Amino acid sequence: MKKYFLSIIVFASTMFVSAQTEYDALKLTQTDINGTARYMSMGGAFGALGGDASALKDNPAGLGVYRSSEFAVTIDGTLQNSSTTLQSVKTNESDLNLRFNHLSYVVAIPLNKDNSEGLVGSNFSFTYNKVRDFNRKLSVNGPQVDRSFTDFLANFTNAANRIEEDFYKNPSNNPNYDPYLDRNSDGNYAPWLSVAGYWGYLIDPTINSDNTTTWSSGFGGQVTPYNYLYERGSINEYGFGWGGNFSNRFFLGANLNITSLDYNLESTLSESFSGGGDFSLKSYLSQTGTGVNFKLGVIYLLTNNLRVGASIHTPTFYSISESNDFQLYSSKMDASYEPEIPSQIGNQTYKINGAFQAQGSLAYLFGKKGLISAEYNFINYPSMRFKETNGNTEYFKLENDGMSQVLRNGNILKLGGEYKINQKVALRAGYAYTTGATNPDYTDGKALEFYTTNTNTEYFDHLNSQYFSIGAGYREASWFLDAAYALRVRNENFYSYQGSYGATSTSSTNNLVVTLGFKF
Repeated sequence: MKKYFLSIIVFASTMFVSAQTEYDALKLTQTDINGTARYMSMGGAFGALGGDASALKDNPAGLGVYRSSEFAVTIDGTLQNSSTTLQSVKTNESDLNLRFNHLSYVVAIPLNKDNSEGLVGSNFSFTYNKVRDFNRKLSVNGPQVDRSFTDFLANFTNAANRIEEDFYKNPSNNPNYDPYLDRNSDGNYAPWLSVAGYWGYLIDPTINSDNTTTWSSGFGGQVTPYNYLYERGSINEYGFGWGGNFSNRFFLGANLNITSLDYNLESTLSESFSGGGDFSLKSYLSQTGTGVNFKLGVIYLLTNNLRVGASIHTPTFYSISESNDFQLYSSKMDASYEPEIPSQIGNQTYKINGAFQAQGSLAYLFGKKGLISAEYNFINYPSMRFKETNGNTEYFKLENDGMSQVLRNGNILKLGGEYKINQKVALRAGYAYTTGATNPDYTDGKALEFYTTNTNTEYFDHLNSQYFSIGAGYREASWFLDAAYALRVRNENFYSYQGSYGATSTSSTNNLVVTLGFKF
């Protein structure tokens, strides 16, 4: 008899919480090259240039370059395409969105008008940037393979050693009995994946002579897998900045930034078996949070044409709230084994210290005809850390120790150029390359803790990302209009669970960006 089993995940106590992994830390802290149309059309290579409000999130010293006040707003239309290949079987998904990408207000305050020495300008800014767009649809269809999620779940349950064959029966016939909040004879909670697998007959028990339990797959034969991911949300950064102009040659800037995180995932893992039967596990994950970081930068004019820039970014210190639930369908489920689950809803909270960043940049100006610019970003992903809300890291010791094994330092190279046809019209182009953030020498995959309440087991190995962009701008004395087309190509390997066959994944995001600004 086919039945559906829906479990609403609850936060029962501080001893029983959803465990995060190194892959989750990376997903929630990586950013994109987003901003104004001029910024995106030049690949974000603005570290030594300044004069663009969205570039202040890279090098806040660019605020000191402003000679007049400015207000600007940016709209971004995106078409995202995801292509996956699992053993020669290709699958494509697409998603279309229109988003509000950037807003800025710069107040330029000239000082010492009769003297070009010392502090000759003191500027202030408020900026909003969408620094990460999570929106994506992705699916994976596979041919028949010999690896099943049920095999992974059986091995995981055997290793966890926290689920016993008769433990999740309801001996007292208590209508409020909830196996997801109960403990086994050792006093330990069981992984909720294992509990769901037991009740859905995804795994079967064998009682050994020593009264221990060994678990194995509840299905047989070749496996036809299917995965679907529907991601939504963004990371937004609100910056409050100051920039100073010293003698029209040295520029210093600082930003205090508040970030907001909103991430939602709906994932489906389904398998059908040549020996008969099938199941589908649908997981839902919602994460929201706020963070704070500080950025400090400088720009120095070596000559009137050649300038250099540098900046450092503290880690973003996030406080995150999370809730998740799941729905399991199995062709083997029987009504007589369906437990009574109370409808309780709650959140768990934790903290993430993001990655430290350092940037260096160089730009050359060809008088009033144009410019070329380059920027290098270093991101120390292995330094990221999980914490409890009280600041204690002991609970996340395994995940924090694993950061240096699973992740590696990130490197971003940005190149950009601008050519002015005349005083009003400019043409632009840019390119950027991001190295993979996951360590290719680490092959163990996403290792779940044995007390996890999470049921979404998928993860990505980030290989690299590339950005290609072109654009144009028109400027009058009191206003300007810029437009850009940018293509981001993100290459990854997708795994539906630890030990599964990997699918190659290419996510291409097409951006049409328009910025309107006013100077006063």
